Amino acid sequence: MDGTTSSQPSTAPQSLHFHPDYLDAVRAEQKTTTVRFRDPVETGPVCLVFELDDEVALPGVVTQVTVKRVAELSESDARADGFRDLAELHDRLRFHYPRIGPTDTITIVHFRLAK
Repeated sequence: MDGTTSSQPSTAPQSLHFHPDYLDAVRAEQKTTTVRFRDPVETGPVCLVFELDDEVALPGVVTQVTVKRVAELSESDARADGFRDLAELHDRLRFHYPRIGPTDTITIVHFRLAK
């Protein structure tokens, strides 16, 4: 034996970290997507992590990943992300990613809580 490890894929789910403000909306299934900038995500099992004093982690599944430019985001994208409208989504994107611009490529991560 040469001491190398197996090349089997990891069975540990990937993690998606969220601002704690989104916990209630995710639990209520009002937020079913998240827009990510320079944060690669794949379909499959995921651990939804909320960064509170006591970390909260919910099991979930990433069902779809869509890539588009910020300027291509729609009102329906904003509502699926738990926002009232596209303007609110753009405000939050600038809060989380201050240098993001309309021509930047983002990833829309569609997810659901594991049953």
